[in-house]
Amino acid sequence: MNEPGTGPQVVSPRLAGLLQMIYGAQTAQVIYVAAKLGIADLLADDAKDLLEISATTGVDAGVLRRIFGMLVSRGLLARQTDGRFSLTESGSLLRSDRADSVRERAIFNAEILYPLWGELLHSVTSGQSAAVRVFGKPLYEHLAEHPEARTLFDRTMASAARYRHGPAVATYDFSRFSTIVDVGGGNGALLISILKSCPKARGVVFDLAPASLRACQNIEAAGLGDRCTFVAGNAFERVPAGADAYVLSNFLIDMDDDRACTVLGNCRAVMSDTGTLLLVEWMSASASEADDEYRSWDTASMDLIMLAVGGSSGGRVRTEDEFRAILNASGFMLRRIVSTGAAVRVIEAMPA
Repeated sequence: MNEPGTGPQVVSPRLAGLLQMIYGAQTAQVIYVAAKLGIADLLADDAKDLLEISATTGVDAGVLRRIFGMLVSRGLLARQTDGRFSLTESGSLLRSDRADSVRERAIFNAEILYPLWGELLHSVTSGQSAAVRVFGKPLYEHLAEHPEARTLFDRTMASAARYRHGPAVATYDFSRFSTIVDVGGGNGALLISILKSCPKARGVVFDLAPASLRACQNIEAAGLGDRCTFVAGNAFERVPAGADAYVLSNFLIDMDDDRACTVLGNCRAVMSDTGTLLLVEWMSASASEADDEYRSWDTASMDLIMLAVGGSSGGRVRTEDEFRAILNASGFMLRRIVSTGAAVRVIEAMPA
């Protein structure tokens, strides 16, 4: 036992871990600075010293040393014995040329989401949207009026699809479907991934008209122009008919139950009795379910993003019972829930 007034002789792992979480905003901002300056790209081929990086970025070498100190402490950079710095395997994920890059996510979180976290207490106590408080309007209206922010959002969602929805494509068997409609499919990233794994299937990306340019570009770049098309429309009004599978990915999470049921009802209206509805969504773990650390964190994080964006009356991560309720109310029956290698799950439903 320590003598009174002397304090602990060492900082316990529990305290150290909590302090790191408390200082988490600082770490996130340092990673943002590294992403914005393109540090990982500069170190992609070889280790460099601070003067070389300073000359390229225009940032004072002494300031870079301080930023790099945090990046080394978090395992993103390594300091060589000759004083040069190199990328670690984790740090290389910030390279812009990697298919699994999270560079856009680091920038989006800092420039768009970070200001919302400063208003989280307001959202919690008032139930109001932090986005409206910060931007003066709902987030998606803000993005529509600021093309650079919208482009950043689109790129971030595309990169997130790889590590959030890629495992869903790898886990669930989409090959039994001949025609798949991705409702709210955005830039087409998910459907493109599905069609690449199912060479006989055809697909339709269905979303609002502004998404068409990026989606069509991505479809053509993937060599899927003969099997995939973009159809413009509003899912609150209608969805395309004629498919045997309808996919809604990271879509209902942004809606309250009434709006979610409207979209689901529109899907049911055009589906045959043998059709399949697939929701690729986060789901809160039940009290008896053993959840792994990453899925638990990612699910809770997404739920708080929905709170900050839409307030307490907006979207949320739903429980299994809540999914079952909106499906039943829309003419569907939950058939099974498929866990994936990511935080999202595939919720399979059929017409009731």
